[in-house]
Amino acid sequence: MFKVLVSDYISEAGIEILEKEAEVYFNHQLSREEFLDIVGDYDGIIIRSFTRLDKEALNKAEKLKVIGRAGTGYDNIDLEEASKKGVVVFNTPTGNTISAAEHTIALLLSLSRNIPQANNALHNGIWDRKKYNGTEVRDKTLGIIGLGRIGSYVAQFAQGLGMKVIANDPYLAPEKAENLNVPLLDFEEVLQKSDYISLHTPLTDETFHILSHKEFATMQDDVRVLNVARGKNLDTEALVAALKSGKVAGAGIDVFEEEPIDENHPYFKYSDKVVVTCHLGGTTTEAMDNVSIAAAEQVLSVLKNGGLPESPLNIFAINSKDMNKAKPYLKLINKLGNFLAHWKGHERIKNIEVEYGGEITEQQLKPFTTSLLKDILDPILDHRVNLVNAYLVAKERNISVKESYIDKPDGLNNIIKIKITTAQDEYSIAGTSLSIGHRVIEINGFRVDLNLNGKFLVANYQDRPGIIGKVGTILGDKNINIASMQVGRKKEQGQAIMLIQTDTKPSDEIMSQIKDELNLNELTFLEI
Repeated sequence: MFKVLVSDYISEAGIEILEKEAEVYFNHQLSREEFLDIVGDYDGIIIRSFTRLDKEALNKAEKLKVIGRAGTGYDNIDLEEASKKGVVVFNTPTGNTISAAEHTIALLLSLSRNIPQANNALHNGIWDRKKYNGTEVRDKTLGIIGLGRIGSYVAQFAQGLGMKVIANDPYLAPEKAENLNVPLLDFEEVLQKSDYISLHTPLTDETFHILSHKEFATMQDDVRVLNVARGKNLDTEALVAALKSGKVAGAGIDVFEEEPIDENHPYFKYSDKVVVTCHLGGTTTEAMDNVSIAAAEQVLSVLKNGGLPESPLNIFAINSKDMNKAKPYLKLINKLGNFLAHWKGHERIKNIEVEYGGEITEQQLKPFTTSLLKDILDPILDHRVNLVNAYLVAKERNISVKESYIDKPDGLNNIIKIKITTAQDEYSIAGTSLSIGHRVIEINGFRVDLNLNGKFLVANYQDRPGIIGKVGTILGDKNINIASMQVGRKKEQGQAIMLIQTDTKPSDEIMSQIKDELNLNELTFLEI
């Protein structure tokens, strides 16, 4: 039974799903030392934002196959190190989308109407209507930095309040912004034109301190700033300076550069201007259930079936709407890759080239090439190779990888050609996916046509009379039935190749007899 560690708080709904099919240890109060002591025992881990899966932790997690982030942000996970170790990492970004968007609007309104400050004053017996005079949001301009899932909902909610919404997102398709009726502007223009600015970007090298001293100087006076994204997107020192100078009228902050914060945090010097919450953006009953269930289901899927999570963070993934079209080609890639691995995997591979032609080229090719690398390298290496680390493993072993297109795929609807260069020679195979199944149509430049499924003998030989008959006779005498056979050659009595599909596997003795009696250059058995 698989073992899964849940080291941050998730809802009971997720735990119940895990416990049906795995041994689960749920403890969200582990110290760092306690966590490091036990992490090596687990096949899967589910975390939120508290647990730190850095290089030190991942080096101790020797059995780990999958990390599930119950939520969106993942800056507490060393993706590069996890990828090197072949650990699948995913998040669950859609489960808390509405909650995070609603929290953003809650902070926006709280800032505008001084709700937390007035509440606190009244609880302390102070009635001061003048001091807590607010401002309307209607007809004000909200500038959104990052118009993704959460940012899009924030835009819609703000428009419902009568706000004008503008945005900056260099990675967003313009038509999506048009559908939301949100103009996409340059970053500086958004800063200059906005009464409110809300961050909704992931944390990357590009977005680290995306709002700092220079950006605050660009903003108009009395701007209000919101951050329900990642703490390090906002330069704390710069915001404090802007609050002190009066440039920023207020800030609504849910996430911090270092968490948790304490009573000495500089924001608390400006309690009349800053509304803070303790990373609550995705913390609602509904959101916690959604992300917990999604994380649990996907961790089990990876562990049980080697399946792909819906939102992988370190895999070239095929989106769900394209998956049905992609499945036949992934299966073809798998069969061709396994054929090469078992045929020539004993030789040191130096280069792998793959060409795609026909309908398959309408899709993103990188996931197919990644799958091919896994299928070729995993059977021949003593190192675990999967979709996560296939490219890294190839790079570490100085295996060059090249993908290209076939302009005219010989009238076929689809074709995949693979060539590997080893220390000894070059070898190639080509196949196609048809309604009747997957076919191998070329091997080492010889044209063939054979169902790419079952048990095969592959023979290289000098073409001459009698070879086919003798092979059939030997196999028949040994009670091994030939299901089908294909022979390819480029010229009469030149080099030829024979593919024989059998119902059972010949013994090593029979293989040796065939090779010796017929003086074959090579004879290999493989099963696909």
